[in-house]
Amino acid sequence: MADSDTLMAYLVPRLTRQVENAATEALGYILNRSPRSMQVLNDLLREGGFDVEPITRVETQVTYEDGSRPDMAGYDKDNVKRLLVEAKFHAALLEGQASAYARQFEEPGPAVLLFICPEVRIPTLWASIRQQIENGWVMQSLESPSGGRRARLDGTKIQLVLVSWVRLLEKMASSAGEPEIEADIRQLKGLAQRQDAEAFLPLHSEELSPVFARRVIGFNRIVDDVVNSRGVPEKWMTTRGLQATPRHYGYGRYFRFVGLDKAFWFGVNHELWARKGNTPLWITDYDHDRKRMDVIAKALNVEAHDNWVPIHPKLGVEYDQVVEDVVSKLKVVAETVRSDPPA
Repeated sequence: MADSDTLMAYLVPRLTRQVENAATEALGYILNRSPRSMQVLNDLLREGGFDVEPITRVETQVTYEDGSRPDMAGYDKDNVKRLLVEAKFHAALLEGQASAYARQFEEPGPAVLLFICPEVRIPTLWASIRQQIENGWVMQSLESPSGGRRARLDGTKIQLVLVSWVRLLEKMASSAGEPEIEADIRQLKGLAQRQDAEAFLPLHSEELSPVFARRVIGFNRIVDDVVNSRGVPEKWMTTRGLQATPRHYGYGRYFRFVGLDKAFWFGVNHELWARKGNTPLWITDYDHDRKRMDVIAKALNVEAHDNWVPIHPKLGVEYDQVVEDVVSKLKVVAETVRSDPPA
């Protein structure tokens, strides 16, 4: 099972919009519970010979007199604040957030302001951090052996570090030492990976070209032609009583295979396309019956994901051959369901 398919990755976004807060609480729980995980964090903070006192405990959602509330604060053995953490998935950096946090450290240092974000956001988030910080300090860039970014604020004993969720959690998992701790870390890593897959990618000019729009329209057309121009007229599909209800994840059609009561959805699922790759086309049944979808996936020689089965279109051929190939796969689905009815 991939880490992105863990229970935490599935459940947290469905129960709360405060996914970043949930991830931060989980990270704080693991760090306070696991000395080895805390050591990984301290090794990250002390990279390049930066002599900051080791963190011995962390607190989450600490509110200060100026109203600022970093996601996490870390303290050394003498209860001196040596670390502030801002954890991001999709949220933007608030105006003045980085500079305000840097001013929270008590002199004398040293101390670290740590940002954690999806890998794809590192270049753009670092640019936002620099823009805020350089209004009051000079930032000197440093090497970052753990990836991400690192800089020193001239005239202070403060360092800024930016690292990805997945890279940090991979290091923690490899050093966990206890199966229970490693399992907790992988649950959190799964959530981070799923959020990484949904992070907004910086736009490039070629992505705004008409070619991209034509491709999306083309995928929607495949769905319509497979159902409306082949399945229904050839009488092995029916859409009677089923509406083409819009879905936030993409475009598709509900239908039944003739002679079967079970309804299916076939179409373009952008979320699964982004997370699992390789194809925009997916099928699922109305009840999301995992056993049935596993049987269908086996018949198509593919792997089911979250009760969805990928339909891989044929590559490098004309449009009518793509449609014919998808039709043949859906006919395999129909025969599989007929031969393996639910208990």
